[in-house]
Formats: sequence, C-alpha cells, structure tokens
Amino acid sequence: MQKRPPDLQNKSIILGVKIDDRPLSFVMQKIDRAMNSDEQLKIYTPNPEICLKAEQDEEYRNILDKADINIPDGFGLKLGAKILGETLENRITGVDLSKSLLNEYKEKGTSVYIILREDSLTTKEDLGKYFKETYPNIKLNVGVINKNKYTDCDDILNDINDKKPSILFVTLGAPRQEIWIHRFIKLVPSVKVALGIGGTFDFLSGKMQRAPKWMQQFGMEWFFRLYKEPSRLSRIKNATADFLLTCHQWKKRIDTTMRKNVLGVVVNREGKYLVQKNSRLKNHWQFPQGGIDEGEKPEEAVIREISEEDGIPESLLRVIKKLPATHKYTWLPHYQLIRGYSGQEQLAFLVEFKGENKDVDYKSSDEVEEVKWIDKKEILTSLHHMRREFTRKFINHL
Repeated sequence: MQKRPPDLQNKSIILGVKIDDRPLSFVMQKIDRAMNSDEQLKIYTPNPEICLKAEQDEEYRNILDKADINIPDGFGLKLGAKILGETLENRITGVDLSKSLLNEYKEKGTSVYIILREDSLTTKEDLGKYFKETYPNIKLNVGVINKNKYTDCDDILNDINDKKPSILFVTLGAPRQEIWIHRFIKLVPSVKVALGIGGTFDFLSGKMQRAPKWMQQFGMEWFFRLYKEPSRLSRIKNATADFLLTCHQWKKRIDTTMRKNVLGVVVNREGKYLVQKNSRLKNHWQFPQGGIDEGEKPEEAVIREISEEDGIPESLLRVIKKLPATHKYTWLPHYQLIRGYSGQEQLAFLVEFKGENKDVDYKSSDEVEEVKWIDKKEILTSLHHMRREFTRKFINHL
C-alpha cells in the first residue's frame, strides 16, 4: 500500500475528516509541551455527528483540518473507519480528556477560562461550585455567550485577555466552538491550549449522568442517552444510522465514481493568464478548479469556482468557450478518503476576466496563497508538473 505523507501518519480519515489515532498519553504530552512553549494548541473532539456536519460543509471541514489534534470522540467512529477500510484503535472522549487535563494541572495554580453557552444545562454557578469542590487551586473564570451571537464577543475577548488564562474550554457545541477557536485564538495570546468540548461540563459537574462503564466500553452510550433523553432521538439517529449509512455511501463512491470537475483558464485584457498557488500544497501552482454542484451546469460551476477561490465578482467573468479536452485521473488512496471519490473527470473552459487587478481579492480564500498573471509561453513551466498533462491537451486552443 502507498505510504501516506507525513501529515497523515497516525490518522484515520472518516468522511474527509482527519482523526488523530493517538492515545490519551500522547495528547497529554503535546499539551504539556504547549503549556511550556509559545505555541497555541487547538484541540477538537470529532464524533460521528461532527463528521456528518463536516461532510456537508467544506468550510467547516477545513477548520477541523487546521486543528493540532482531532481526538476520536465516539465509538461510532471505529465502525465508520472499518466501513471505509481505515483502522482506528484509540478512543478519547471530551470528558476523559478534560478530566485528565484538569487533574494534571490542579495543583499548579493554573488559570482556566470556560466559554459557556447562555442556554447551557450547566450554569456559571454550577461551574463555580464544581471547581471549588474538585479543583480549588485552579483559577477559574467563566464567560457566557449567546449561541446566536457567538462571534459578537469583544467583551469576552477583553475579559480573557484581562484574566490571562493558559487553558480555554469552549463549550458552544459544534460547529460554533471550532469556528470560534479558529477565528479568535490568535487574539488571546495567553492561551496555550484551546479545546472545543461541547457539553463535557454537563457530565463533569454532575448535571448529566454518564453511561455505566460497561456501556462506554461497548459503545452503547447513545442508548443510555436515548433512555435518559428521548427527545434526542433525531440527534442520536444522526450520529448512528445516518452516519454509518453515509460512510457506506462514501465507500461505494470511492470504489466506483469519478468526481465531476471544472477547470478555468482565466485570461485578462492583456492576454495574460491567471495561475494560483495552492495554500495546502507546497509550491503548487495551478489553474482555478473545483467540483460541480448537484443541479449546476459546468459553465456555472467554473464561474462560481473562480469567484470563490480568487475573490473575483462573477459579473466580471464570462465563459468564452469550452476547451476541446477532458482529463480523468485516479487519486491516491488517502486522497480518495479525503474527497470521497475515486478520482476526477475534468472539463476545461476559457474564461474572460473583464476587471482590473484590484478586483482579484483572494485573501479570504483558504485555498489560494498567491496569484499571478503570466504569458501563454510561461504556462507549462509555471504550473506544477502534476497539472501539465491536461494543460498540454488544450494549450493550443487558447
């Protein structure tokens, strides 16, 4: 089997989400290093429900990809991994990680800040009581956020910077907590470790009863939650049956289906062509490209992709013609698991750019690090070697 790149070693890829297959001891070692360094560690807790959300939302999946550690929280992940031909040996719940972290630093006078959702079952008073009884030496501060206005948080940011905590627990639920950490962690420099842990403190504070140990070991916690909270039926169905069915669908698609893809060759008034540097790959220059959404025409898709990746208003783009070439290629196994297809079938379009350089605003794109305009004679030498085979098929038709 093809060896995976270094950044995918010891990871299981489930519905495109990269899960760290590491024991709790490894995670605690990374936390300890971060606590004694200048780095900021982002830790998320993907479970089947979170993986389903990420499967349907590429922007959210990209945020999970930027985590320093994605712990495997949920027995269902092991079943999903097996369906997809992956292995997942470890399981760490948000409750277990949080408890270990607090126990590790309980005698060190560590400063902890908890961002609490306004409608959380556990209140600010509950947390104060729990920490006073269990972790009296930890310096606790709590800020409360309205879940519908969670990015409107200047007061919370100011409070965190005033209190200067080393550990930050964000309990807003997915995807809010991961979005919050991704967006704001750099604005709270005292924080060494930020964790998105959902309702973990509902269990730790005793507001919610956890399943018996034997049920945890056999992955039956969902059944216990359903017994205790019948109103959670739809969520539990989402995290069990829907998740496993989606894993089966991904596996079938990986075995049988090419992703429909469009590539845009953008030309400006000076006859120069737009190429972009992929922010996820090292020194990788390419044309804008992307998948065709359900119900979307290829011509519509190529305009949308160029606009999304390079920040160009769609009104400044016009398809000149479809280029007489197609390209099919199979992905490496690990990339099939990331994208959910066996490979890609590409169409190419020549697209006119009617604007000025100031109309190219790629800074907000997660996919583009840099862009440049080049002459036709520079195209093949400028593109990454993986992109040249298809380009040779249509370059004479530009």
